[in-house]
Amino acid sequence: MGLQSLMNGLLLIYFLFMVIVTPLFDCQSCLPSSLFPDVLVDLNTWYANEHGDYLSIEKPHFFVGLIWLELIVMWPLCIANFYGIFASKSWVKKTCLIYGVSTATSMVAILSEMIRSSRASSTLLSIYVPFLGFALISVLNGLLPHSSSVNVMKTSAMKGKKRA
Repeated sequence: MGLQSLMNGLLLIYFLFMVIVTPLFDCQSCLPSSLFPDVLVDLNTWYANEHGDYLSIEKPHFFVGLIWLELIVMWPLCIANFYGIFASKSWVKKTCLIYGVSTATSMVAILSEMIRSSRASSTLLSIYVPFLGFALISVLNGLLPHSSSVNVMKTSAMKGKKRA
């Protein structure tokens, strides 16, 4: 139960971060900059130039496609996962698994492009690698069985009821 609580706590913070960052920064790669305040555009440009994020600067087609996937599929899953973990919903394991597999697939594509191109600095890789880590934690959270203490409590409560 301790591992499950730790994963849920980490994922709760991560999903809150993603709920905020995705529409404000990531979407600048696929939507016109006129939709965003100048402060956010300047901050995103500064980040890309400071860290050498050539994918954000050059916007290759596969990267823009992955950002669209993030905006249309994974961002709503982040919102659902944040709510599901916060409210202890029973379906959150399934949505965490879906999110984790999709994000891990995207991150493998991005990281393999960075490594194969030899253009990514160690700083840039250290920014992208944690997203793969959180994706794997999300997959693990979706694959772990429900806590056994909850099942024991439900079973003992059912035994105490008389049948009509």
